[in-house]
Amino acid sequence: MKEGKNIILVHKVFPINLEGVSGGAETVMLEMAQALKNRGWNVYFFGHFLNLNAYFEGINFINFGEDFQLAEVFKNYKNIEFEACISVHAFPIKVLLSFNNIRRFFLYPHDMSFIEHRVSPEFINKHVDGVICLSEYQKNAYAEWGIVQDKLIKIPYGIDTEFYKPTPHVKRNHKKIMFAGATIRSKGIYVLIDAFKKLKKDMEDVELHIYGDSSLWGLEENVDSRINIPGLFFHGKVGKSELIKAYSESALCIVPTIPELYKESLPRSAIEAQACGCPVVGSESGGLPETFLHTKTGFLVKPINVDNLYKVIKTAIGDEERLKKMSENAMKFVRENFSMDKQIKQLEEYILSIKPELNKIDRISYNNLNILFYVEVPLMPSKTSSCRRNYEILKTLLDLGARVTYSHGFFVKGSEKEIKELLHIYKNFNIRSPLYENFSMIGFHDILWITEVWDYRRLRKAVGLARRAKLVYNMPVVYDAMDSLYKHYDRAKLAGEILKEKELESIKILEQEMYKLADIVIVVSEEEKNYIVENFDISPEKIVIVRNIHDPAEYSHNYGKTVCFVGGLMNFNNLLAIKFFLNNIYHHVLKKDSDIEFYVIGDRTEMLKLEELVEDKSLLELYRNKVHFIGWIEDVGKELKRHALTVAPMVSGSGIKGKILNSLEYGVPVVTTPLGAEGLPEITKSGIVIAEGPEEFAKKVVEIVKNDELRWSLSRKATAYVKEWFSKDRARETLERILPMIQKAIRVNFALARPYRYKLVDDYNLILPENYTRVDDLMEVIGMTLDQHRYEYPDIIRFSYLDIYNTEPWLKPDAINEGSWFSICACMPALVRKGVELTMLEGGRLTYVYSDLPICYMEHSARDVRNKIIEFGLKYKMLFKKHPLVEKMAKKIYEYLRKQ
Repeated sequence: MKEGKNIILVHKVFPINLEGVSGGAETVMLEMAQALKNRGWNVYFFGHFLNLNAYFEGINFINFGEDFQLAEVFKNYKNIEFEACISVHAFPIKVLLSFNNIRRFFLYPHDMSFIEHRVSPEFINKHVDGVICLSEYQKNAYAEWGIVQDKLIKIPYGIDTEFYKPTPHVKRNHKKIMFAGATIRSKGIYVLIDAFKKLKKDMEDVELHIYGDSSLWGLEENVDSRINIPGLFFHGKVGKSELIKAYSESALCIVPTIPELYKESLPRSAIEAQACGCPVVGSESGGLPETFLHTKTGFLVKPINVDNLYKVIKTAIGDEERLKKMSENAMKFVRENFSMDKQIKQLEEYILSIKPELNKIDRISYNNLNILFYVEVPLMPSKTSSCRRNYEILKTLLDLGARVTYSHGFFVKGSEKEIKELLHIYKNFNIRSPLYENFSMIGFHDILWITEVWDYRRLRKAVGLARRAKLVYNMPVVYDAMDSLYKHYDRAKLAGEILKEKELESIKILEQEMYKLADIVIVVSEEEKNYIVENFDISPEKIVIVRNIHDPAEYSHNYGKTVCFVGGLMNFNNLLAIKFFLNNIYHHVLKKDSDIEFYVIGDRTEMLKLEELVEDKSLLELYRNKVHFIGWIEDVGKELKRHALTVAPMVSGSGIKGKILNSLEYGVPVVTTPLGAEGLPEITKSGIVIAEGPEEFAKKVVEIVKNDELRWSLSRKATAYVKEWFSKDRARETLERILPMIQKAIRVNFALARPYRYKLVDDYNLILPENYTRVDDLMEVIGMTLDQHRYEYPDIIRFSYLDIYNTEPWLKPDAINEGSWFSICACMPALVRKGVELTMLEGGRLTYVYSDLPICYMEHSARDVRNKIIEFGLKYKMLFKKHPLVEKMAKKIYEYLRKQ
């Protein structure tokens, strides 16, 4: 390794030709590399180089290619210790954070939209040592976006004033004006041309010379160079020397960027022109006014429009003496404020002033983790055992110091009272429900933690969110499966539920994908872990066991003759168990003791009717006054202690049954089937009695009811068992042990960060990600709806809310003004089908908004699509009447999709 300090520069948007003409941002980075090299740094410049790898003018240029293979390429440099990494964009920093040999990371954005949309302020505040802003405007914009002040510093880039200076022996033509830059609409090129047309009517000998093109921005932005206006010349891209000559012989350099369309950070052409003695005419766009002194080195046009620009240019070139004086002022102004030597020294001093820190990811702890705790079904800890388990896990994460945002998958803003109460207990807790109102908040977290996914439809939605987290934000996913959904459905089919093989296979495929997407899978027992490993080809190393969490209570001995079943009807396995008990066991119990009554406790069980549950109608009269459907009880512990024991006659389901542990927690013995006891360790010490068949089950129930000493012995075992195996301390120990797994998952996912590019299809303005074969499945990501219709209507269209947000930091999704253009677009719909993602239109042109993933909640068949769209749009106030273009385009798009 060479002696000296090592530094990394990264640039990735446009390809760079080291031997050709580069754009402004590329030129800034190349000149910075040269200046750092001149100050003794070993510079490693990573980018997309058309010349491939090169050692050019003492700098290592390393090509990661058009497909951004930075992680793969950087492996060759992982043994070099780098003092710093300076990146124009944020997503390469994610990649390089996955390595351990870089001491400091700096963001050096040249353009306000260069902050890649999948990187949040939280990411930058946590992982980036500093954001080097080019202008005061840019610094303020990033502060408003959410970057903490001590991360922000203003250091404008510099230029070599020994190189950028008036060309000798070139006479300035006071009738020549020029433009240098991308010839795109947002840069004001059409405003300039129209102003020039007016100017020609007053000054026939005036000339406008345009240097640059729109090749980096796409052909659709190209200005027609065949415009036939006398005195208008298009030169295309030119080299530095020719551009300097143009500055030297021009009276004015016009920078007419339209602020509403584009925010300049620090336009290079304005500084280069003044260094060459050419005053500037500029707009109020971003940091552009900071590049010149109004009336001394240039002119500010406010607001920028054709008439104002025409008047300023006409007045300026009509006063040659003033322009000569401004020319001298301009060169002095640049030497004093934008010289390369001054700026690069300031940059170097700032870099080395930051305390170095290697292994940033390994230093992550729960205290600085942001967790998005997503529950598909809102947590109701007082109603279901699985909710209670996840509620206790949520509290444990908060106790460990993690900052947790709770969100659920329903279109309901409220949360259960137990969840709301956490707001008063924990300062590190927040509620943002429902998630689907603001998908972009996913990117504001370090981990997506998914749980309470207990049916196929909800699993589809969870898979969509996991894909989104992984593919859009490169975020680790923790999936608390509890137990296998496929095993649930498979056993339910064996128990009599009507399920097609095709449906079962679909469930298995989807569940396997969820396990593959997840970085950490949490289950409740060793049996579930083994089942998943064997049936889904998942590594056991990514599976963690977190059992149910309970707090044993004192048992008050009950001498009554009642038994109960605990379980709500949201879980179909509970209904099968109730039916099994009534049809196969309870009549045997009554034969042995006719006084034993049966109580069913649980959410919605009050709606059950004996007539619909009991198959042998001759038993109805026997059961009439002995079977009680109670419904949900707020204090389940108090209710449990009223009964001699609980029964858990499970014939389907998987994992540890929370209803059993609920009973044991209060010292209430349990009689269950072998399937009901599945996953529980050391059953003989548990207070659980296992019965093999209906008659034995009935016999055990009656025996425990009648034998006080036996019941008391089982009760003591029960509370001791729960304390040993299912305590909060055990859960906390497990969650503490998975922190290294989380750190590893963050590292792995960061290494996969990629830029996200799009292409337009035909004339319908459909947007496809260019790497769509890898992303694979927006239909699946979107298709979180009732899936039973997929066979009936294979041509379903999806009606979606769009997760729209601009890449510009000053447009925060959560701070949209009511009635603004942005808020109108944010509530517009889109039609989506497999392989296609749509965005909205404004005036027939693609708007400057970005939608990286829609979410769907409604499906409509192919029939009567127009009325369905309007009906749904009006219902959710989607402003169709004010935007007839949307309806028109929807019909066109639909016809296009039908043909695919």
